[in-house]
Amino acid sequence: MAASGEVGVQTAVHSIEQGRIAPYIRGGMFAVLIISLTLLYIFVQFRGFSGVTAMDQAQIARNIASGKGFTTQFIRPLAIWQLENAGKPIPTENFPDFYQAPLGPLVNALPLLLVKSGWKMTATDLVYVGDRAIAMGSIVFFLLSVVVWYFVGSRLFDSKLSLIGCAIILLTDMMWQFSMSGLPQMLMLLLFSGAVWLTVLAMQKKEQLIVVIASLFGAGLLFGLMTLTHGLCVWIFAGWLAFALVYFQPRGLAALAALAALLMVTLPWMVRNYSVCGNPLGLSVYAALSAGGNPEEGFLRSLDGAPPVSGSGVYSKMKSGVSSQLEGLFSYLGMNLAAGAFFLALLHPFRSPVVSLFRWCVVLMWLGAVAGMGAFGLSGVVSSNQLHVLFLPVFIFFGLAFLMVLWSRWEFGYPLLRIIFVSVVVFLCSAPLLTTLISSRKVAIQWPPYIPPFIAILGDWYGEKEIIASDMPWAVAWYAQRKSVLLPESVRAFNRLNDYRTLGAPISGLYLTPVTGNLRLFSDIYKGAYKEWALLITRPPKVDGFALPFFTALPIDGECIIFSDRDRWSAPRK
Repeated sequence: MAASGEVGVQTAVHSIEQGRIAPYIRGGMFAVLIISLTLLYIFVQFRGFSGVTAMDQAQIARNIASGKGFTTQFIRPLAIWQLENAGKPIPTENFPDFYQAPLGPLVNALPLLLVKSGWKMTATDLVYVGDRAIAMGSIVFFLLSVVVWYFVGSRLFDSKLSLIGCAIILLTDMMWQFSMSGLPQMLMLLLFSGAVWLTVLAMQKKEQLIVVIASLFGAGLLFGLMTLTHGLCVWIFAGWLAFALVYFQPRGLAALAALAALLMVTLPWMVRNYSVCGNPLGLSVYAALSAGGNPEEGFLRSLDGAPPVSGSGVYSKMKSGVSSQLEGLFSYLGMNLAAGAFFLALLHPFRSPVVSLFRWCVVLMWLGAVAGMGAFGLSGVVSSNQLHVLFLPVFIFFGLAFLMVLWSRWEFGYPLLRIIFVSVVVFLCSAPLLTTLISSRKVAIQWPPYIPPFIAILGDWYGEKEIIASDMPWAVAWYAQRKSVLLPESVRAFNRLNDYRTLGAPISGLYLTPVTGNLRLFSDIYKGAYKEWALLITRPPKVDGFALPFFTALPIDGECIIFSDRDRWSAPRK
C-alpha cells in the first residue's frame, strides 16, 4: 500500500508538471498571485509617496497633463542662479524644469489625465488620488517587465526555470515597494528587460550580421530611453558598450550602431536643456560635483553659484559610495537569496557559451551602475538613485540556475523532493514580502514629515500666482499645487527673492515642517546648513524684523508652521 501510495503521489506530481492541464494551473496560480498582491499593496500597504523625486516628477507630470509642458512649481535657488548665469530670463509664469529626466513625468501624465477630476485634494483625502494613479501605472510597468523577463529567462535557460524565476520576482517585496514609490524604476525595469532580451538575441544570432546590428540598435534605443528616464542609466550603458565592443564582430560596428541609437534618443533633450538653461545636462550634473549628502539640504539651496569642484572630494565621495553599497549589497538586492546566489554562479562553468559569456556582460553593466551610484550618491534601499533593483531579475535567473545545478548534483531521483527544494527557495526569497504583509499596519500617511491634507490646505490660503518658500517645496508643489521655492541657504537670499520679486511676485509664505524641525539642534540647525533660519525653526519662533510676521502652527502636534504676510487661516481666501 505504501508503495502504491508513493507511485500515486509521483504520478500526481508528474501530471501537474507535464500534463495537459499544467499550463492552465500555472496560469491560474500566477493570475491569483498577481491580483492578490496588487490589491494588498495598493489598497492596504500604500500610504502615498514619501520621496522628493517622486513628488517632484509627479507635479511636473501634472503640468504636462495640464498643457504647460516640462515646467515645475518646485523652484530651486540654484536653478535661478543657473538661468542668470546663462543670461536667460527668469520666467514669472511657467518655470522650466531642467533637473529631472523627462520620460518619467511624460509617462506619468497619462494616469494623471485619467483622474483629472480628482486633482484637487480635500481635507478628507488621506491618500492623494494622483499618488495612487501613478503607483498603479508603475505596477503595470512592473508586471509587463515580468512578462519580458520570462522570455529573457526562457532564452537563456528554459521555460520552467524562467517561470520559477518570475514567481520569485513577483514575490520580492522591494519590487512592490518601488512600484508604490512613485519613482521611475519600474519603467526603467521594463526598458532594461527589452534591452537585455535584444542583447541575448544578438549573441545567439552572432553569425547573422544584420540581425546583430538591428538587435543592438534596438538595445541602444532602449538604453537611450532609460537614460531619459534616469541619467544614471548611461553608466549601465557604458558597461554594456564595453562588452559589445569586445564580443561582437566586426568589432566596433554593432556597438557604434547602439551608441548612435542612444545619441539619437538623448541629444534632442540635451539640446532643449542647453536652449533653456545653457547647460545640456541641466542642473542635475552638479549632484556628482557636490560633496555629498542630501542636495535639497545643500547646494540646491544656493543662490550664489554651483558647488566648487574638487577632484579629491569627488574621488572620496565615489569611494565612500561604492563601499557603502558593497556593505549593504544584500539589502539593495531585496534580501533575495536567489539574487545573491548570482555571485556564486560566476564561478560555475555553464555549458552554453552564450549563458556563460552573457553573465560577464551583466557584471560589466552592474559595475557601471555601482560606479554611477557611487558618484551621485545613494540615500537608501528604496531611493531615486537605486539601480541595483534593475538587475534583480537577471541575478535571480542566474542564481536560481546555479542552485538548481547544485540540487541536481545531489542526484535525488524524486520529483517531489525537487518541488520541495524549489518551494523552500521561493519561500526564503519571499520572506521580506510575507513579513511586510503580516506585520501590523502602519499609520495611513507618510508621517513624519508628510501630512497631505494639511499641505493641500495651503492651496486654499494662497492664490495660483503667489509663492511659498518651504523646506519641502516638492510636497507643496504636488499636494497644494502652488509655486514653492526651496528654502534658500540664507535670509539675505530670501530677502533678495522677495524684495526684487525675482519670480514675478514676493514670497508671501514660509512653510516649515519636520524636515528641518526634527534635525539635531546644534549640529544641524544652530551650526549647520540651517543656522540662518534657527530662530524660525525653533519653537516658539522669533519673527522680529522678518518679512512674514504672521504665523500659526499646523497639525500634527504643531510640528508644522506657516509664516505669512497676513492672517490667511482665520478668514481663508475666497
